[in-house]
Amino acid sequence: MEKTEDLLLSAKEALVQKKIDKSIELFSNVLEREPENSVALFSRGIAYFSKKDYQQALHDFTKCIKLKPGSAKLYCSRGNAWLGLKQNESALLDLNKAVELDPYYPTAYFSRSEVFDRMEEKDQSEADRETAERLQKHISRSYLETQGIELPYNL
Repeated sequence: MEKTEDLLLSAKEALVQKKIDKSIELFSNVLEREPENSVALFSRGIAYFSKKDYQQALHDFTKCIKLKPGSAKLYCSRGNAWLGLKQNESALLDLNKAVELDPYYPTAYFSRSEVFDRMEEKDQSEADRETAERLQKHISRSYLETQGIELPYNL
């Protein structure tokens, strides 16, 4: 019988190769063995999300949040699933939680900006988009600096 780690690796490879149905099947096999494997649960949620099966993605992200309630990434992912289901209020709650957990996570601001757009809250949407872009630039600049690349500060 294949080891769980190997199965998980095969599932991740299938997801990266965009073999979505295969990856879902393999992640499900991992979860049959280890129902609380957060990596398999989150990754299967991502696979469902990429298929636009937002209900299943929501299910996996919710289960994963119970295992890791302090993860901004999980709340952001579930917020995006709510967004896919056009549940703006639920999306906003999760994205607010993501920002609360990690105020330096640009993806949460980008996603929340989309919610505000849909709710026709243009000022809020623009403020979040600007914050996200500023954070993204800062992260990029910091990364380049760790690689020894100096940038002029007006970029």
